[in-house]
Amino acid sequence: MRVSLCLTCLTGAMSAACLAAEVPPSMRAVIEKSAAFGLGRYPISFWSYTNLNEHGQYMDEAEVEEWADAGFTVPQSPSFDPTKPEQVAHIRQLLDWAQARGMKLIVCDPRTYARWMDREGTLVVPDDYAAGIQAALRDFGDHPALFGFHVGDEPGAAEKDAFFSCLRMQKELAPALHPFANLLPHFPGIEERAGTDTWPNYLDEFSRESTADLVSYDCYAQMNPGQAGWQDYYRNLRLYREASVRNGIPFWNTVLSVGHFNYRCPSYDDIRWQFNTTVASGAHGVLWFFYYMREPHVNYRLSPVDEHWNRTPTYDSIRRVQRSFNRFYGDLFTRLVSTRVTFSPDPFGGGAAFTPNGIVSRLQPETTPLLLGEFADLEGRRYVMLVNNSVTDNAHVSITFPGADARAFSYDWSGHEYEGNAYSADSSARDGNGLTISHFLAPGEEAVYRVESTSAAAEPIAVQ
Repeated sequence: MRVSLCLTCLTGAMSAACLAAEVPPSMRAVIEKSAAFGLGRYPISFWSYTNLNEHGQYMDEAEVEEWADAGFTVPQSPSFDPTKPEQVAHIRQLLDWAQARGMKLIVCDPRTYARWMDREGTLVVPDDYAAGIQAALRDFGDHPALFGFHVGDEPGAAEKDAFFSCLRMQKELAPALHPFANLLPHFPGIEERAGTDTWPNYLDEFSRESTADLVSYDCYAQMNPGQAGWQDYYRNLRLYREASVRNGIPFWNTVLSVGHFNYRCPSYDDIRWQFNTTVASGAHGVLWFFYYMREPHVNYRLSPVDEHWNRTPTYDSIRRVQRSFNRFYGDLFTRLVSTRVTFSPDPFGGGAAFTPNGIVSRLQPETTPLLLGEFADLEGRRYVMLVNNSVTDNAHVSITFPGADARAFSYDWSGHEYEGNAYSADSSARDGNGLTISHFLAPGEEAVYRVESTSAAAEPIAVQ
């Protein structure tokens, strides 16, 4: 742990800032890479699955305005035919409209999708793949609203080496861009399908071999009936979070916005719970599966935009949650890295039950389901995000920051930090235990604080 010297230290008045712990290099890298995305706000995206051939008439400036109005910061573009100049021009127009609204786009260009061919029994990247990337860069590489190109989704054991190579090639040819690729979620027994012995080894291999700037995955088990799927949901958040910090790259989580199979249609409370538990668990980005229904199929239903191209209640729920999050927190969580995630009272997915430390000494009542995410910024300052870990019940809960010198700072409706209670709080008190703040939290609702105290500053910064 580093002890910083400052004037107050030298004069004998020890402050919390004087004790700020050093941020380890891999955790520092997570913050720096997230900041390098240049979004100015938390990354929020969706899976589009549209294409200009069939859906081009809908992809106008008003549609891009709706993406921005709903709080998205880095949407996926529709796919298109790069041999048609009018469609290339249409994608550039979408990029212009996105830039005017402070967004960037993940461009779904078929020339950049991961491809492979069978050569002597091994799947390898085709010889012309680099030429496809270069052609896409000639069309779009100069545009400031280009986040990166879509690479692909959920490679299996046979494809993974070529898939990782395609990602690596994109980074080599366009190091300033951020190619987007999505991996499988972990479920018991899935290692063979992915071609690995353990999921940590798989994620480390991805990070090492792809040289990617982020790792993304999807998990919908949380929307299965009951809470059995929560074990899978939180296990994935834990595994990807640990790999993120271990390898120094941010991770993004895809959550569910459309009912299908045995997954229920998420309610407003489900939407808020998925979003806030993802952020509290250390993710540096959220995506929604999916945004446009396009046409009826199987039992998919109530996506944000339905098969008639009407906005559904799901759209309204996502818009409300994301607009509020952006107003309160802006780019805050792009500047933080997760240090600890705990549950009270019972952990999920192999996670840890809450225990007191120098940042938070008590959560009450001990029987109320809560999720606590702890974070640090590059200066070693400490933050917490408390979430009601229920999708059905309101909760009156309190959090205690220990120490006579404990101070709590939160965020107002304009995103400004101030000293005092979070918007969801109803009271606070200071006694021998420290500063205790009480809240009424709706299902999935959050309270966010920056914490200053001698004990918080002295708490080691490390993934726990």
